Amino acid sequence: MTSRPISWLTGYDLVIYLANFREATADVMPVYNVHQAKTQLSQLLAQVEAGEEVVIARRGIPVVRMVGCQPLAKRQPDVLKGKVVIPDSFFDPLPDVELDAWEGK
Repeated sequence: MTSRPISWLTGYDLVIYLANFREATADVMPVYNVHQAKTQLSQLLAQVEAGEEVVIARRGIPVVRMVGCQPLAKRQPDVLKGKVVIPDSFFDPLPDVELDAWEGK
């Protein structure tokens, strides 16, 4: 199918889309309805953390695909120390024209 949102699908096209989606994802990722997702959120998060993908559907139409994300790298202080030089002129007052531009005048 196309990359358009599925909201434009109606009737037979919607039925075919949903049938193909269920068939394509049956062995790959579980599909939960909104009520199941709300009541089992902790379990779904554990599945996602374990590397699985989870799909949440509203009235049989897939809405959300939950996938894991990589944790952010821990920040290291002073990584750029000595590599970045800020000239003394940086701290000089701005000219009136530039200051007015920053203030939206």
